[in-house]
Amino acid sequence: MADTALDRLRGSNASRWSHIAKAEASSAERLKALSKLADGLLPTDEGSFVVFGSLARGEYTTGSDLDWTLLIDGRADSLHLQIVHKLTSELETAGFGKPGPTEVFGGLIFSHDLVHAVGGDEDSNKNMTRRLLLLLESTPVNVAGSEDAHARIVQAILNRYVQEDASFIGSNKRPDRIPRFLLNDVVRFWRTMAVDYANKYRARAGQKWALRNIKLRMSRKLLFVSGFFMCLSWALEDRSEQHNDYEAQDLVDHLLAWTKRPPLQSLADIVERYAPHLASEVFDNYDEFLAILDSEPSRNRLQDLSPEAAYEDQIFLEAREIASRFDAALTELLFRANPTVTKLVEKYGVF
Repeated sequence: MADTALDRLRGSNASRWSHIAKAEASSAERLKALSKLADGLLPTDEGSFVVFGSLARGEYTTGSDLDWTLLIDGRADSLHLQIVHKLTSELETAGFGKPGPTEVFGGLIFSHDLVHAVGGDEDSNKNMTRRLLLLLESTPVNVAGSEDAHARIVQAILNRYVQEDASFIGSNKRPDRIPRFLLNDVVRFWRTMAVDYANKYRARAGQKWALRNIKLRMSRKLLFVSGFFMCLSWALEDRSEQHNDYEAQDLVDHLLAWTKRPPLQSLADIVERYAPHLASEVFDNYDEFLAILDSEPSRNRLQDLSPEAAYEDQIFLEAREIASRFDAALTELLFRANPTVTKLVEKYGVF
C-alpha cells in the first residue's frame, strides 16, 4: 500500500483515526464488488461507470447511498439506456442504496455539456454539480474502458478551464498565478450547495434536515476546501530550481494529479506541508464524524430528527460540536497557520 500524507500524519499509532481507515477499507471492498457486478456491461471505448459521494471519497459507511452514473464520451446510442437499466437492476439486487431524489445521479450523463456548457444559461445547477463533483470526488469503477474514458473527460474539462483563463493565455503566464476560472466555479459550487441545502429544507418539508446539516458542515465543506487548495496549490509549488517558463499543459497535469486523490488525502497533504500541528484538530474531528455516520442508531436518529427537536437532541448537538471544531481547524489552516497560505487565501479567497 502506498504511503500517503494521512499515513504519515497518523504516525506509528495504527489505531489513530480508525473510523477513517475503516471507511477507506469498506470503500475499497465496495468498489471491487461494483467491478465484478459491471463486468462486461459497458461500451468498451466510450463509457465510464463512475461513482461519487462517500464511496468515491473513500468514506463509505453504514447506510451510505450509492451515487453513480454511466458517463458517455461518444455518440448517443439507444443501447446506453439499456445498460443503465441493467446496472440499476444489478445494483438493487446487490443491496446498494439508491441515489438521492434529485436525479443528478443514477442515469446517463454525456460529456458534451460537462465540457462545453460552463457558465451561461445552459449551465444548469445539475450540470455544474456533475462537472465539479467529477473533478472533486469521482472514481471510475475498474471495468474495461471505464478508467480511460473517465480520465479523458476529466482532462477535457480541465483543458477548458485552463485554456480560457486569462491568467494563462499567451505571454501573460506567471507561476505565481492560480486558475481563477476553475476557482470561481469551485466557489460557485460551494455556495450553490449551501443555497440548495436551504431549498431542500423547504421542498422536502424538513426531511433528513439534521443529517444534511451535519454533512454540509463536514463532507461538503471538505469538498470545497479541497477544491480551493487544488487551485491554490499551483502557486504553492516550489519552483526554485525550475525556469519560470511553463506550458498550460503543465498546469493541467498538476490539476489532473490532484483529481486522482480523495479530498481527505488532498487535505492531509496540505496539512502535512503547511500546518502539521493541526492534524489532530482536523482529522480527529473528521474521524468522529464518520463514527457517527457508521453507527446505524445515530445515523437513523439524525435522519428522523425534526429541526424543531434537533437542538435538544444529544446526537445532533454532539455532531454540531464536532463540525464546529472542524470548522475552527480549517479556519486556522486558511488564515493563521502559515503566512504563505494566508497570503494566497487573502488574495484569491474573496476577490
